[in-house]
Amino acid sequence: MNILKNITKVLKALADENRIKILYLLNEKKDLCVCEIREIIGLSQPTISSHLKLLENSGLVTYRKDGKWVNYSINPVLDKRISQMLNNVFSIIEFDEIVKKDRITANEINRKNLCKS
Repeated sequence: MNILKNITKVLKALADENRIKILYLLNEKKDLCVCEIREIIGLSQPTISSHLKLLENSGLVTYRKDGKWVNYSINPVLDKRISQMLNNVFSIIEFDEIVKKDRITANEINRKNLCKS
């Protein structure tokens, strides 16, 4: 894929508050499943899944299966410039009140209690 098309896809993926929040949480926690993200930011499971699919299609997010969980994380092989851009966005939003609340919630949730079959 050419560079212009790639950056356009990434910027479109970043053009949503909830997707930025999901990326920020993945950066903080490394691995999260849909039920954890749902609990933290309060969106429905289908909405979270839709956001994650768009982030995955843009190359920003990857996933791996771990037993009953599907763990999402920031793509570890992102272009260094894209990674730096994300880090710049994260440093801008880290003191936002909603982002701070989400970070606290993320640190308090217990996956095993939250994601019961």
